[in-house]
Amino acid sequence: IKTVCVGVLMYMLAPLGMTLVPLLVGAAASDFGFSASQVGFLATADLAGIAVASITAPFWMHRFTWVQIGLASIVIVVSGNIASLFISNYPVLCLVRFVTELGSGGLFSLALVTLGTLPNPDRYFSMGIGLTIGLSVGIFLWLPEIISQNGISALFILHGVVAFAILPSLYWLRDERTSQETRASATRSSRSYIGLFICFAGFSFFTLAEGGVWSYIERVGTSFGLTAEYVGDVLAVTQAVSFVAAIASTGVSTRIGRTLPIALGILAFLVGLIMLLWAQDQYFLIAASLTQFGYIFVMPYLLLLSIEMDPSRRFYVLTTAFKMGGFAAGPAIIAFFLAGQSGATNYDIVSWVGIGFLVASFLIIVPMAWMLDRQAKARTF
Repeated sequence: IKTVCVGVLMYMLAPLGMTLVPLLVGAAASDFGFSASQVGFLATADLAGIAVASITAPFWMHRFTWVQIGLASIVIVVSGNIASLFISNYPVLCLVRFVTELGSGGLFSLALVTLGTLPNPDRYFSMGIGLTIGLSVGIFLWLPEIISQNGISALFILHGVVAFAILPSLYWLRDERTSQETRASATRSSRSYIGLFICFAGFSFFTLAEGGVWSYIERVGTSFGLTAEYVGDVLAVTQAVSFVAAIASTGVSTRIGRTLPIALGILAFLVGLIMLLWAQDQYFLIAASLTQFGYIFVMPYLLLLSIEMDPSRRFYVLTTAFKMGGFAAGPAIIAFFLAGQSGATNYDIVSWVGIGFLVASFLIIVPMAWMLDRQAKARTF
C-alpha cells in the first residue's frame, strides 16, 4: 500500500509543469512582454526537460536507488522554481525551466517504475490520471486569478511547493534499483520492432498536435477578447471533460474494437481544432472541451497499440518519451510560424498545425488499429 501511495502521488504531481504550460505562456507574455513566438519556445524548453528525462531514463534509472532518484529530482524541481523567481532574461529563463523539468521527468519516470512493478499496474495508472485531472480542475479554477494579481511568481511557487510536498512520501519507497532486464531484449531482430517504431511515430504526431494547442489555448482565448478568469474557467471545464473521457475510454475499451474508438476520438479532436478558428465565448468552451476529450479518450488506445506492437513487452515504456517529445515539439513548431508573422498575431496557425499532425496520426494509427482488430477477430474463430 505504501508503494502504491507514493507511486500514485508522484504520478499525479510530477507532470504538474505540463499542466501549467498554458498559464506559464500567458503569464510570461503578460509579465515579461515576451512575444508570441518567444513564449512558444519557452513552453518547448519547459516541456523538453520532461521529455529528455523520460528518453534517457533507461540509461540512468538502474544506476541509482529509487530514494536517490526521488531526492535528486525534488531538489532539482524546487531549486529550479526558486531560481525562476529571480529571472526575467529570456534565454536564461528557458534554460532554467528546462533544467527544472528534468527533475519533473525524473519523478514521473520513477512513478512509472514503482507502479509498473506492482500487480495490475493499469489500475494504479488510471487512479493517477483521475487524481491528476482533479488537481487540474482546482488549479484552473483559482490559479489564473492569483497569477493576474501576483504575477508569474505564483506559478513557480506553487510548482516548487507541490514538488517539496512529495519529499516525506519518499520514506515509503523501497530502497532498490530498477531491473536491467530490458537489456536482454536488445539482441532481438530490429525488424520485429518496425511496427512499434511506426506506432511511436503516430503517437508523436498525435501528442504534437495536443502540445501545440494546449500550450497556446490561453493565448487563443485572450486573442478573442476573453478574460483571463473566463479562460481559466474554460480550462477547468476541459479537465472535467477529460475525466469523463477517461471513464468513457475505460468503459468502451476494446469491446467494439480499436479502430472505431480511435477514429471517433481523433475526429472529435479535429472538430475542436476547426472550431477554434472562430471560437468565441461558448464556442471557445466547446472547442477546447472537444480537443481535450479527443486527446484523453484516444490516449489509452495508443498505449494499448504500443504494447501490442512490442514483441518483447519491454520497450513500450518508451511511449512516455515519445509522448513528451511530441508534446514539447508542438509549441516550438507553432512558435516558428508565429515568428514569421508581421503585425497583429494571428493564432489560426495553432489549429492548422494541429489539424496537419492529427491527419498524419490518423493515417498511421487507424490502419494499424484495423490490422490488429482483424488479427484479434481471426483468433476468435
